[in-house]
Amino acid sequence: MPKTNSRIDLHAHTNASDGEHSPEELVQIARARDVAYLGIADHDTIAGLERAVAAARQHDDIEIVPAVEFSTDWEKREIHVLAYLVDYTDAATIALADKFREGRLGRAQKILAKLDALGVAVEFDKVAAIAGDAAIGRPHVARALVEAGHVATVQEAFDLYLASDKPAYVAYESASPRQAVEMIRAVGAVPVLAHPYDAQRIVPELVEIGLVGLECYYAQYAEPQRRELVDLAKQYGLIATGGSDFHGLHRMGHMSALGEVNVPLAAVEKLKQAKAQMK
Repeated sequence: MPKTNSRIDLHAHTNASDGEHSPEELVQIARARDVAYLGIADHDTIAGLERAVAAARQHDDIEIVPAVEFSTDWEKREIHVLAYLVDYTDAATIALADKFREGRLGRAQKILAKLDALGVAVEFDKVAAIAGDAAIGRPHVARALVEAGHVATVQEAFDLYLASDKPAYVAYESASPRQAVEMIRAVGAVPVLAHPYDAQRIVPELVEIGLVGLECYYAQYAEPQRRELVDLAKQYGLIATGGSDFHGLHRMGHMSALGEVNVPLAAVEKLKQAKAQMK
């Protein structure tokens, strides 16, 4: 079993969505950084989980906490709900991930139409080739813009076109956070509201329908924000989870390095207890 004094990181991405590294590579990076419990939570897909679990099973110092990060609509903005300890071989779970993945495809097509109208067209086939087997997201569109010579960097693509207040942004048309929590519980996984600092108003509503956790120890939050969220989690009896939201060693430089956030081991233990109680 992993060492209890090692790092915990419950929020990382592979190239099954918009991460830089394969599941196997991410496991090796985690081991090099002394991460004992690694939560792989790709956007709207579970495609990388089986490979990650298989890679981790070859070692006795790391355990995968299988997850998926679902994108939802709330007040004309996108917020994310994490599903922890998903059964990635279950037909209902696979169908749920497919439903959210289809929403990503439709959104990408609308973004490309807006870019075309702005005179910075990129072909869908190019974006799809960049994404490969991953669920298509804005980072893939950004890379296509770079390769087409419209911008110099991925960050510039977001700054000029793809960020939420920019002309090619398209809101994610999908389930509401409430529906996501209900669907996550229906497949026996543990729902946790991701990076929730700007969405605290929705917490009481989600608690009523079965929200279990709150991502308090998040890479981009300062210590006062983390303390505020921990207090909110205590108020509603929620599990305080956390992670780096790691996307890669060379991608999306605003993301912290894997294992950098100090997440308590108790978060893993409580997620497992919650999972057991849902059976």
